[in-house]
Amino acid sequence: QLHYNSMASYSEGILLGVGNPLLDISSEVDMEYVKKYELKMSNAILAEEKHMPIYGELMKNKDVKYIAGGATQNSIRVAQWMMQAKGATSYIGCVGK
Repeated sequence: QLHYNSMASYSEGILLGVGNPLLDISSEVDMEYVKKYELKMSNAILAEEKHMPIYGELMKNKDVKYIAGGATQNSIRVAQWMMQAKGATSYIGCVGK
């Protein structure tokens, strides 16, 4: 059985995550927009050429949200929250060619 010890002491930098960073883009759109780009509700996609216009269109939407993500970064974020110790976690990632 797993026990969470909120009184534990963690050293700075005790946990390092190395992974592929992603940028999630979130916005409310109507069903016509979903159908236009052949998207599925509550689903993540790896963008193809047919999806490229979405970026420019969403950037014009004032309610768009940009959320740093990726499996490793999300895991590190949760670990930091669980540890409740400033600087206990770190993350390294790279984008580009």
